[in-house]
Amino acid sequence: MRTPVRPLAARRSLQRLLEAPPAEEARILAEIEERRKDKNLYSSLLYLLAHLSFSEAEARRHWERVSAHRKKLRRSLGRDVGLRVALLDYFVNLNRELKNPKVIEIAIYERTERSALTDGLTGLYNHAYFLQALRREIQRSRRHDLRVSLALFDLDDFKKLNDTRGHPEGDKVLAKAAVLIRGNLREIDTSARYGGEEFAAILPETSRTGAYVVADRIRARIEEHFRRRRGAARITVSGGVATFPDDASSAEELIRRSDEGLYRSKAEGKNRITLAKGERRRHRRIPAPQTTITLSAREGRVAAARALNVSAGGLLVTLKEAVPVGSTVSLVIHPANGGERSTPLRGRVVRVTPAGGASRRRFDVGVRLLNDPALTRSLLLAPKKAAARQG
Repeated sequence: MRTPVRPLAARRSLQRLLEAPPAEEARILAEIEERRKDKNLYSSLLYLLAHLSFSEAEARRHWERVSAHRKKLRRSLGRDVGLRVALLDYFVNLNRELKNPKVIEIAIYERTERSALTDGLTGLYNHAYFLQALRREIQRSRRHDLRVSLALFDLDDFKKLNDTRGHPEGDKVLAKAAVLIRGNLREIDTSARYGGEEFAAILPETSRTGAYVVADRIRARIEEHFRRRRGAARITVSGGVATFPDDASSAEELIRRSDEGLYRSKAEGKNRITLAKGERRRHRRIPAPQTTITLSAREGRVAAARALNVSAGGLLVTLKEAVPVGSTVSLVIHPANGGERSTPLRGRVVRVTPAGGASRRRFDVGVRLLNDPALTRSLLLAPKKAAARQG
């Protein structure tokens, strides 16, 4: 069974072995094997040396045969031919896995491999690598019940910049924007040139609110940088953010939802970040009356909230401050007719979306109920039904 190729950064840790003199190879290999406890050590070595992919069990068998072949050559020739020569002779003349081998320096090979993954102008990953990385992160998030967010950016009025100042100036702006995007991300994040003047950032283990904060920080840094440059064109960026699994169930849908947010940013005046509108709805939502709710988080914070709607899956409330996604909260419903408080309900925060203008900052908070949803609907909708009967 073939195994996926290990990342470039992981393979670099093996180069000390490959650059060592023959007399030191056995000792260094033993050190690496003991220190790393690497389940894919031999498959990584064979891929790095011969660009052949094997399962770890297959790779170890081949490695043992290469070692035995090397000893046989040493006895025949009276000298140690080294690991590379023994491996080449084994895979070309004995095993015949290699049909047309080519000798190449590892540094040159890595530069060639890197150029196939990155964009030449910006140095960010290219579109093809971005798609692979996004699918990989979604698979990991699905397997471990994590969130991964995607931010798409587009430089505002970039065509006008190219037309008035020329493509060389446009290229400088693209390159600098790439530096600013990459510089505001973590090591585990992936930045890519999505195409033209569009960029993408994959943010593993990041909620919608966290991704919004990161994307808006990038937007502000780009605006600030170009505003400070004397004689420079005014450069701003718009963006859209979506999160798996809150907004999408696949890589393609996540891209589409992020792109929808980007489109709305452009339509609403540019130089802003917009979250994917709402969550994927599996249940019909019923507008709730003007019912107030007391929401308490485990950290001891208590806030007054207002119910917006209710469904079989939970309810949507509006608050003046954000609550971390994943928080377990308690809710007490205060009926609009002034009746007694209801039994406290328990829920988990599944999404947080900035809402309202800059002068009146609020957050829409989606809560998945841990109680019987039918009980919640009856508590929220009872005043409305009573008013309808009185009418």
